[in-house]
Amino acid sequence: MAQIDRSFIGEGIPYARAYGSQDPLIDIGNCDAFNLGFATNRVTLPNYRGGGGNRNVNEKVTDVTATIGLFDLTATNLARVTRSSIQAVAAGEVVAEPVACAGVEGELIPFKHLPDLSAPVTIVTAADEALAAGTDYLLTPHGVIVTGSTAITSAGIKATYTKLAASAVQILNGSQVELEMFIAGLNDAQSGEPYALRLRRVKFGMLSELPVLGQEYLKLEGPAELLADPLVLSNDISKFCQMDLVTKAA
Repeated sequence: MAQIDRSFIGEGIPYARAYGSQDPLIDIGNCDAFNLGFATNRVTLPNYRGGGGNRNVNEKVTDVTATIGLFDLTATNLARVTRSSIQAVAAGEVVAEPVACAGVEGELIPFKHLPDLSAPVTIVTAADEALAAGTDYLLTPHGVIVTGSTAITSAGIKATYTKLAASAVQILNGSQVELEMFIAGLNDAQSGEPYALRLRRVKFGMLSELPVLGQEYLKLEGPAELLADPLVLSNDISKFCQMDLVTKAA
């Protein structure tokens, strides 16, 4: 009987939802890697009867880990790997927001929220005296930059603008999240043959670095741990994960 080729190159889409919930499984984005790792504790009984070697060995799995390479920088993905909370910022008008500054030429004065530059922006002094764009300040996507004019002083300014809808990710202000994940995979080595990986309980850890400036596409490389799922009661089903592969006869 000839052995058929069963080589494997995995690609696919990872989905996730809160562990233990009936929330919809949501696509978490473009991933170039998802790797499972296994660590064991190995205890041996040496053979003292002559000839060397071991008379017995016992090896237990101590850790089941995963790493993910994620290229979509959404607020949810960032929060998962930085233990962050998310505050939703609704679009709307901000009226006379007081903003502190030194009034130094070239100084950036950021607004509290990201401004919508397609809508009118009005800047006045703390005493409500009008300021002119291009003369007293330059408008930017983050606020204003002070020009050579002396009209802006350390007394500060007031800004009226329309804020953009945004998500404020409060980094290190949250807790680790536990997810149920499903990878809808395709085997590129077998003409896109489908496979599935069901991860029953995944607890995300902290990423080692967040490259917010760079020349390459940012990748969130998040570590995670696969925990035993107490909701799995059957002994013939893994408490950690299940991989479904298409069966083909030789």
